[in-house]
Amino acid sequence: MIGMFWIALVTSLTAWFCYMNTSEEIPRILAMAVGTLGVGWDIVIAPWPLQLALVLLILYWTRHVSPPPTKAS
Repeated sequence: MIGMFWIALVTSLTAWFCYMNTSEEIPRILAMAVGTLGVGWDIVIAPWPLQLALVLLILYWTRHVSPPPTKAS
């Protein structure tokens, strides 16, 4: 499973590199689609410590994005 994680990660990074260095539209769209699918697949098959770290990061980040509580009068 770890091997599949690394393959998907390398594929996503390669797609990101192609997306950044291509000026034509269709290859950019395809590179973006492959990169998005690769990142999604990486999240699904990542080892549990990485998934836990990602969940904690999302919970911490959204806590600072939400508006402050209003005072009840």
